[in-house]
Amino acid sequence: MKNLTLRQMRIFITAAQLLSFSRAAETLHITTPAVSQQIREMEIDLSCALFNREKRSVSLTTAGEHFLGYALKVMATLEQAQQALQQLQGVYSGSLTIGLVSTTRYFFPTVLAAFQKEHPQVQLKVDVKNRAQLIDQLHSGEIDLAIMGKPPTGLLNQAQCFAAHPHVFIVPAHHPLAAQKRLAPEALNQYEIITREQGSGTRYIMEMFFNRHHLNPKVRIEISGNETIKQAVIADLGISLVSAHTISQELKNGQLSVVDIVDTPILRDWYVVMPQKRALSKAAEAFQHFMMAQAEALFAQIFPEHNTP
Repeated sequence: MKNLTLRQMRIFITAAQLLSFSRAAETLHITTPAVSQQIREMEIDLSCALFNREKRSVSLTTAGEHFLGYALKVMATLEQAQQALQQLQGVYSGSLTIGLVSTTRYFFPTVLAAFQKEHPQVQLKVDVKNRAQLIDQLHSGEIDLAIMGKPPTGLLNQAQCFAAHPHVFIVPAHHPLAAQKRLAPEALNQYEIITREQGSGTRYIMEMFFNRHHLNPKVRIEISGNETIKQAVIADLGISLVSAHTISQELKNGQLSVVDIVDTPILRDWYVVMPQKRALSKAAEAFQHFMMAQAEALFAQIFPEHNTP
């Protein structure tokens, strides 16, 4: 392993994440033969194959999958070293990679704009994934911090609440349940349910609600995006649980209605989640402090109809 270079590591990580030498070459602005050559040299140096090569595709070998985890940690450590040097200079600058669950799209641009006004020198990268994927990225060092609704358990991360996050059941505006008041949760057993994908925080909240009230509704469709779920509900394909922060426009337009069910809204919180064992950069510290100090006031402006003490 004496001859490995950082350039080779970057090429390997890019090719491994895209599972394509040609797309990796496009991303890195080099030629496909150059990617192949560098990967081949790595494999010779490591004395093992990192990729399975087929005519039109590549996939990671078992050795390649293991090496990818270490490669990501190496690059993350180098990034931390750079950030540590910036901390010594006492400058709130440098790069900051934030992981987001998809529901944050309804407020994060506004939050981001406000943060950038205060810290224009911070270079931001944003990655949108579901909750389970973000937790993996926190552990691997691919992101500096994450914003999600349900923080992970255990000692590897620390989480700080910055705003309330209500969840509600929604139906089309013309649905029979739309005009009824204080329905028992058992009413949901009579209707088909649309749910988020496995790993989604919203799905976890829905399943916990069903278990707590001993419900067994029919799950008709599983959908991985909030926008598609809303359109499916509008099309009367079923009832779904969503973040109240995602439906402001549809409520105003008269496309959706919130079902008035006992024990709803289901109140949760939004969290900033950070790795416990990794020192935050000055840029990450600045973002963390900004969220704790200003996010709740920004939410009151963005979602006045959902303000929660």
